[in-house]
Amino acid sequence: MRALVLGGAGAMGRWTIRDLTESDGVDEVVVADLDGLRAREAAGWAAAYSGSHGTARVQGMTLSAGDPEALRRAFEQVDVVANCAYHATNVPVMEACADTSTHYVDLGGLFHTTRRQLALHDRFVAAGVTAVPGMGASPGTTNVMAALAARELATVEAVEVRLGIADFAKSAAPLPVPYAVHTLLDEFSVPAMVFRGGRWAAVPAMSEQEELDFPPPVGRVRVGHTLHSEVATLPPHFAERGVQTVSFKVGFPTGFMDRMALLTGLGLAGTEPADLPSGKVVPRELLVHLISATQDRAGTEAQPDDAEAIWVRVRGRRAEPGDSALAPPSGHPGGVAEVLAECLVRPHPTWQAGSGQLDTGVPPSIVAQFLAHKVIDKPGVHAPEDVVPPGPYFSELARRFMEVSLVTRTKVTA
Repeated sequence: MRALVLGGAGAMGRWTIRDLTESDGVDEVVVADLDGLRAREAAGWAAAYSGSHGTARVQGMTLSAGDPEALRRAFEQVDVVANCAYHATNVPVMEACADTSTHYVDLGGLFHTTRRQLALHDRFVAAGVTAVPGMGASPGTTNVMAALAARELATVEAVEVRLGIADFAKSAAPLPVPYAVHTLLDEFSVPAMVFRGGRWAAVPAMSEQEELDFPPPVGRVRVGHTLHSEVATLPPHFAERGVQTVSFKVGFPTGFMDRMALLTGLGLAGTEPADLPSGKVVPRELLVHLISATQDRAGTEAQPDDAEAIWVRVRGRRAEPGDSALAPPSGHPGGVAEVLAECLVRPHPTWQAGSGQLDTGVPPSIVAQFLAHKVIDKPGVHAPEDVVPPGPYFSELARRFMEVSLVTRTKVTA
């Protein structure tokens, strides 16, 4: 298979490349980025470390998501595109993939972009290829966890996705950021979407905060609503089983949460120009510039020390005995159940990849390989919970030091 990773020189894309280059059956990996120099550096880094683990040829190239013709020329040469760039690029990159009959996977679209992506379904069906939007850790692994947790439930009342993040590494940066700055600013400033009473509704970003006790070493984390793609796709997936509530909340270390709340509260995540005596300034552009300029420069080989806990809790009713389509397993009669799927991620033991880089960067590689090798073979645009097979997918995660467990927390016999 031949794969192209757009945004491949970025914080997440480089680990998608690393996984592809160390996987069997991958013949070529193209590292594409707006910054061609960084793309070539990332390609050389991945090739140097793949060693005997893989046989893929790796090359870097300059490529802009804003150049439709360049996208199409590049995509004609590959089987699958993994888009690890900012979510604003998702739709134009997908359109180019549909035109070139190239499979597609990305890291997510923060609800609204995801819904626009789903509208491209017919174009991908006509092209005979598949797009899987939102296939990182969250969204992505969370969606597949929800499908797994609900597999024995005849009805699904609620799906709650919760993500707790801890970082114990020392940093000289005033605001160390765990992933793309623009995405973080959107999550802390743009109204979040929830699904309640069978309808979507908007709530303030980071509202309705609660403290949760995640598994150690993450521990107690304050989480709040933020805009996320799971809320766009899980309600349709569980519609026939009567889902009424779907929500997503994320939490970071307390200091980080407080600093982000201050910055967004001051309006520094805003995208409208502000008139100042010295001229017009876009607050977000200034903030992103300053955050980027003050990040640690230790390089990709710095020792990470973070952890992420992913929870997906599904509440519903087990199938009643005699329901052949959803028969409960032996010893588990029908009744109300709350099932928790959880995944605790720590840094990769040899890659020097942090937990957030590992659980976000690896899934696009796995699903890109599933698409190219026809493990997923269903043309169109499909959410992860609709087409990613839980068994094979979680087996691949486990091979990469990420294990998902499934526990029935409560069960009341009907």
